[in-house]
Amino acid sequence: MTTSEIVAKPPVPALTREGFAEEYPFESHYLELDGQRYHYLDEGQGEPLLFVHGNPTWSFAWRHLVREFSQDYRVLAVDHMGCGFSAKPQKYDYTLAQHIGNLQRFVEALNLNRITLIAHDWGGAIGMGAAGRLPERFARFVLLNTAAFRSKRIPFRIAVCRWPIFGPLGVRGLNLFSLAALKMAVSHPKSLTPAARRGYLAPY
Repeated sequence: MTTSEIVAKPPVPALTREGFAEEYPFESHYLELDGQRYHYLDEGQGEPLLFVHGNPTWSFAWRHLVREFSQDYRVLAVDHMGCGFSAKPQKYDYTLAQHIGNLQRFVEALNLNRITLIAHDWGGAIGMGAAGRLPERFARFVLLNTAAFRSKRIPFRIAVCRWPIFGPLGVRGLNLFSLAALKMAVSHPKSLTPAARRGYLAPY
């Protein structure tokens, strides 16, 4: 088996669509990267629109746009390793460079060209990193609330996630990062339906 092989396998058993299936009715696809499953959506036909999510979300965040744009375009939305329906190995190099490499290999494996990149948050750095390695394959960029310059300091609410003991306990044990994002990153948190809330939190 090669390091980049398209495979058809069901979602990880620990993560199902129970409670949000109607919000996320798409067929799952997987690309195998170094023995780990990289999940993505592939809907519609035409020029490719590549959606790259931020943190701590997953392809679920693009669900309304996937429905809308797949009527006229081929819409692809990836889940970064460790997110969504992608594998979540305990021992893995979860670095920016690794995520860029994964997206680069995804683009090459599916032989995508004339890509319109739509990227949000952390996905902007990952998407633009992949585009920098494969400039001939990208045609347009739509960047949403992403990083452009090195910050002088890390915001306190992010910095605490890196504290010893508290960081792993809060992020991985109590899911505080995702819970906080649903309140702080949404203009009207109360407008989220129970199904949408379950969908955002399901992988984490």
